[in-house]
Amino acid sequence: MRSSAADHARPTLWDGAVVLLLLLAAGAVLLFALPRESGPLTAVVVLDGREVARYALDDVEAPTVIEVPGAPYPISLELQPGRIRVAHSDCPSQDCVRTGWASRAGAQIVCLPNRLVVSLSGGGAPAYDAVSG
Repeated sequence: MRSSAADHARPTLWDGAVVLLLLLAAGAVLLFALPRESGPLTAVVVLDGREVARYALDDVEAPTVIEVPGAPYPISLELQPGRIRVAHSDCPSQDCVRTGWASRAGAQIVCLPNRLVVSLSGGGAPAYDAVSG
């Protein structure tokens, strides 16, 4: 004897339509969630709460070392095409020097003894480190 539940175990045309609709909706959400390009990659240097310099890293053609005036400890930044780092600092901890290169929008380099923050903004779409959901 055959049960009626066995007849309903096979997918129907409507089941396929629902799956297709869900895949299209998921694709649309992913498409709108992708970050957009927001201009050239720019490094903003803030010393003691005041912006002291702004550098367009995409326009840098050769390695350039720049001294930051007015810092309690002498500090210099190195700019290269698409990236920036603290090349030298006389601050006690040297954490800013060990941070290394910053090259993606949203990255920051902080020197607490100098009250210096270098923030990167703009640039292309950032690469994802991880996805959760």
